[in-house]
Amino acid sequence: MHADYTIHEASAEEDALIAHHYLALWDSYGFSRSQHIPESATIVRSFIDEARQASELRAFLCRTEGQAIGSAACQVRRAPYPEVLQPEVRKIGYIWSVYVAPTHRRRGIARRLMQACLDHLRDIGCTSIILHSSDAGMNLYKSFGFEGTSELRLKLS
Repeated sequence: MHADYTIHEASAEEDALIAHHYLALWDSYGFSRSQHIPESATIVRSFIDEARQASELRAFLCRTEGQAIGSAACQVRRAPYPEVLQPEVRKIGYIWSVYVAPTHRRRGIARRLMQACLDHLRDIGCTSIILHSSDAGMNLYKSFGFEGTSELRLKLS
């Protein structure tokens, strides 16, 4: 990675940048902004704020020459079912919104953002980590040891 790229933990004042990158990810998946919910940036910022308080969220930014060109977020996963095990037995982390601007890709930035997320989730006692990958990110995540699971999906529309 180029020496002028720095990674730091994002402050709440930088949540708009994290939200901007999150929406840019959806753009890269082929969804137009007309398909977004109105006020989607506000919705993302509210989610981040709530997750900082309730789910130990941390977000990380990569900057170069004063510009935020990459980010990633991680937190304790909110289960869609009742959790009954002690956290030292099962505390699942979740990594989301790993984004690097197209002109800065393939320079090790996503790898460093991922490492920051992994370090945080390990530090707060997570016993495993989940993420959902695009095709573009699959090799990076596998290089960290992520592997497929038994999750099944049924597309209804």
